[in-house]
Amino acid sequence: MKKQTKLWVRVLSLALVVLMLGSMLLACKKKDENPADTTNGGDVVNPDANAEKKNVLDGVRYNGETVRVYGWIPANIAEQVQEFNAQLGVVEQNIYQRLDETKNQLNIKVVWKEEKNGAKFIQAADTANQTGDYDIYACYSTDAASLTVRGVAKNLLSFDTMDFNHSGWAGNLLDQATMFNKLFFCTGDISTNLIFMTPCVFVNMDMVETWHINEKIQSLYGEDNLYDLVREGKWTYDAMYKLIDGIWQDTDSSNGTRTDGDTYGLGTYKSLLPSFYSGAGYTFLETDEEGIYLSEDYVDVDAMDSLLKDVNSILRGGYCLYKDSYSVPRVSFAAGLHLFSLAPASHAYMTHYHTNDLEYSAIPSPKYKEETEGYSTHHLMNYTSYIVATGSVHPEIAASFLQCMTEWSYDTTRIAIFENTMKARFAQGDSDIVQMWEMIVDSQSFDLGRIYQSQFGLNGESITNSYMGMFTIKLHDGRTDWANIVDSYEDDMKRIVTDLNEKLKALPD
Repeated sequence: MKKQTKLWVRVLSLALVVLMLGSMLLACKKKDENPADTTNGGDVVNPDANAEKKNVLDGVRYNGETVRVYGWIPANIAEQVQEFNAQLGVVEQNIYQRLDETKNQLNIKVVWKEEKNGAKFIQAADTANQTGDYDIYACYSTDAASLTVRGVAKNLLSFDTMDFNHSGWAGNLLDQATMFNKLFFCTGDISTNLIFMTPCVFVNMDMVETWHINEKIQSLYGEDNLYDLVREGKWTYDAMYKLIDGIWQDTDSSNGTRTDGDTYGLGTYKSLLPSFYSGAGYTFLETDEEGIYLSEDYVDVDAMDSLLKDVNSILRGGYCLYKDSYSVPRVSFAAGLHLFSLAPASHAYMTHYHTNDLEYSAIPSPKYKEETEGYSTHHLMNYTSYIVATGSVHPEIAASFLQCMTEWSYDTTRIAIFENTMKARFAQGDSDIVQMWEMIVDSQSFDLGRIYQSQFGLNGESITNSYMGMFTIKLHDGRTDWANIVDSYEDDMKRIVTDLNEKLKALPD
């Protein structure tokens, strides 16, 4: 399977780390100190000494310079916490600690200003860049692309103190976001919201037993359980369809009418529908040495018709509760009414983790067919990408800051986030849970069509809300015809891709 060797090495090392976690996970001390107990009894997280043998930051230390960050304010988890107090949650304590340790390791100061994302943020960042006010922009994902097109972002591949082979960076980022041998924005564990915005499938473990799911898996696929089904690459749309088939109960006694209060095999909502596009291994934009181009997947009418038909069979088969927004499916899963919930990982942090008597697990979003290479999912857009500003006074220090905070994030906030989505099972060293979360994170796909969606305007509208919107709308409406999309938009999209290529190619190395 994809990344199998790397995955198992990481699983084993990460399992050693999580065994150190008690009922609460708190921050870590400096890399050259021994761990010590925290004030409220939680164990300290120690960096994974086996993760990296050689570090680009070895011997890198500055003279007290100030790194200035201009960032957006996320709706879920903060990207920075300036002041520590014992009342902070476990994740927030680790967010504070990663920044504090980064400052101490590099001997720098950090000033971090935050604003809401959107047009005002982009304009303010663009203006400030001209006067050199900031070194780093911590942006909403699509805002990073907008600033890149404006020439605000430096090529991150030009810095010696950035190592995108480090496991703290998003695994697919380098391949999917590099254009003309240039990478202008980065994300990974440094974005506290990236994992939270990654779709996965939550599993009600009590319903697995009640509905004899593992026995069904053994009969249909010859695997012992859901985890083995995932590990062997057999967790597909067809498998999801067959496992939820027949799972419905009139739980709210509505005389046989299917309602929100009934028991279903699957619950999900509109924003998650793009996961069925990426789960097929499809993207909107591809990259090569000549730049970006419109993916052949998107204009393959026959393949897209088949995909829409197969996904609609899941959504419309009578065993899925599908809604416009997240509120009902999230609450319904927490109430024990769904076997599966296709949702972002944030649902566990916001709801499932705090729900008594909810025995649940998580597995990656399924893939289209067994022959599809690996699991892949388009994350929701509310994560942060980081840019080193072209107007930075200290660009080399800014790059070191990003690398250093990523490394600390990998060993602190990542594990805190895992722990605070899976209750004690992760802390207890459940190897299945450890591996499933690693596979969920590895499934993240950085389709440039989503990241650069603001650049795909057509007649005053975003063509994508457009392109992905069109796939979503087809599923939302229960339709399976794709030819009209290609006929209506292919020429315009190719023209926009050509224009975007010219802009990106002209950016400095």
